[in-house]
Amino acid sequence: MINKDGELAIYSVYYYDDGSIQGTSLNPDYPIGYDNIEDLREELERYSSALEKPILKYDDIVKKES
Repeated sequence: MINKDGELAIYSVYYYDDGSIQGTSLNPDYPIGYDNIEDLREELERYSSALEKPILKYDDIVKKES
């Protein structure tokens, strides 16, 4: 989850092997179930688990990438 301009949203975050952030998706992600309701349920569970992780600050990520 990333706080960008006071808005919390779930983004894809890509990490290097050492755990530092390589980059993020440009736009927030949203859950999709391609084949059935179970796919969507599993996706929602992954999104729910993101709520248990620290909130990243967009400005901190951009500074590190510069």
